[in-house]
Amino acid sequence: MKERKSKYRKILLTLLAVSIVMNIAGCFPRFCDWYGDHVYGILADAVSILTARIPVAVGEILMYLGILLVLLAVIFLILLPFLRKKPKYRKFCGGYFKALLITLVCVVFVYTFNWVIPFRGTVLGQGNPDLRTEYDYQQIAAVFEHAVSGMNAAAKEIPVADDGSVQFPTAEELHPKIAASMQALALHYPRLSGYYPPVKTALCSDILNRMNIGGYNYPYTMEPTHNKYVSPTFLPVLDAHELSHHKGYYKENEANLLSQIALAEADDPFLRFSGFYDMYRYLDPDYTEAREQLADQLTAQGLLPTLDGMDIHETPKEILIARIQEIMEAEAELLGEWPQLSERAGRILDAANQIEREVYEADAHPIDDMPAVQNVIEDTADFGWETQADILQENSYDGVTLLLLQYYEGKLY
Repeated sequence: MKERKSKYRKILLTLLAVSIVMNIAGCFPRFCDWYGDHVYGILADAVSILTARIPVAVGEILMYLGILLVLLAVIFLILLPFLRKKPKYRKFCGGYFKALLITLVCVVFVYTFNWVIPFRGTVLGQGNPDLRTEYDYQQIAAVFEHAVSGMNAAAKEIPVADDGSVQFPTAEELHPKIAASMQALALHYPRLSGYYPPVKTALCSDILNRMNIGGYNYPYTMEPTHNKYVSPTFLPVLDAHELSHHKGYYKENEANLLSQIALAEADDPFLRFSGFYDMYRYLDPDYTEAREQLADQLTAQGLLPTLDGMDIHETPKEILIARIQEIMEAEAELLGEWPQLSERAGRILDAANQIEREVYEADAHPIDDMPAVQNVIEDTADFGWETQADILQENSYDGVTLLLLQYYEGKLY
């Protein structure tokens, strides 16, 4: 018995010691970059090749099992004062909590190697090079126009039926094309080489959908997953995003950049449409803000006409229309035409949204009748998103535009 206890302590202390040492090493971003480039990929490939053989997400099942084990631990603790005089129960509790403790330590141990270290590296593993962080309106407009024109060009290659329907490829059909497009970037982003496991459909898609989560990675089983209820135009870039995380690019801005540019440069029009559309979604508010700021500056300089001084109720309609036309023409001359999505691109988006609704409505959603559960899910989601933003800061989703501007410098301007 003493030998068994001694072995347990040695294993426990060894796992804790290694976890502590590696977390300390994780304070040095250059080490994390080296680890992400040379070690992480070996672990990711080895584990994901095994778990890919199982059709369901093992990590998700283990998560549910972990929750169950913790809940049982609480119950056993509550019962302990009442059953403390029973030796068999005390012995059972001792064994249970020892097993639970070493399981938790193992989770920390694995998570340290499979997530903490690569996450703590520099953005894109490039050592935080001295890149520009300030860009003017013309440069933002160039990338935004590139996204719109790329999306419109891809739309021309996507068949649209007379009734407006579109035959979108399945996740299984998309996967090898997504993997090939991402591997093509491996020369500049070396972690993108190697094996790409299938992206599994999350069993808890209904909950993820209510939490506004498109996908999730399980670093201890190296399984990327996606939400079942997403638009077919979002699915390719979502899978590419989760696969970027799987390849060790765990920051949200870097995963968004890699998924967008990989698909935007693909041969398949569905992939290009998805990549450019996601790019467009992130650039649109920043482009709008930059355009409005420049318009305000030009107006203050007297270079742009305004409606100031005109009473819209008293001014004749034809004069008011003429002034608005004058403003629009001046804006187009000084700021450029506002890039517009084509009618065909809009029809493809409408078709995708219709399919998303149909897939959702085809399933039963018992949570709809559980407002208390719905509130807990929403509160948990709010807390999770806020916590993620606090941790990631400039490397959250808000940092995507900057990475796009840095990537396209020397390519578009």
